Amino acid sequence: MRARTTAVLVPALAGLVLLTGCVLKRSKNAQVFVLEPVAARGAAAPADAPVAVVGVLKVTVPGWIDRPQMVTRAVGSQIVTDEFARWGEPIARGAQRVLAENLAALLPERRVVRAPFPPREPVEWRVDVAITELARQADGTVLLEALWAVLGKKGEVLVQRRSTHPATPSAAGAPGTAAGASDALAELSREIAGALRALPLPPAENEQTGK
Repeated sequence: MRARTTAVLVPALAGLVLLTGCVLKRSKNAQVFVLEPVAARGAAAPADAPVAVVGVLKVTVPGWIDRPQMVTRAVGSQIVTDEFARWGEPIARGAQRVLAENLAALLPERRVVRAPFPPREPVEWRVDVAITELARQADGTVLLEALWAVLGKKGEVLVQRRSTHPATPSAAGAPGTAAGASDALAELSREIAGALRALPLPPAENEQTGK
């Protein structure tokens, strides 16, 4: 009786192993994306221009965006996560990196650094960004909404705005979503750069000391 049972089980197990192997081979691999800086580089700063430092603080995002999976808006308040489209770094960290790189390209007369800052870093202005929306919408656009402010040395608010930047992806699916998010961040960077340009540069060191 045991021999007969074994004879029946062996072919069944072999078939199960083959079926499992086929399923594993057909499993879809996840695509991984990162945000990219796309802002155009500005003109070179004059050699005698005073060095002013802009610090980009850590960007905050809501919990439904702060996840490895790419998120898409569905109808109403529903969101859809894509297990096969993932971010290669935390989205908040990627947004901070891209904003800093974009601002460095747009503001050659300023030096841009990212938080956390060294203790003795002479940061003149701090850029504080809270992203409230960064996802592909039901209509196919990628929408960025953010609250942002430029803070002075003592933490005083110099500029404060709420911004909305929609982007039309040039490609379908996850690649288009990633590119659209980068484009929207570039537009936000240009808006912040414009606000920073309107602020007067600090006097040169010899002017501060009266030399």
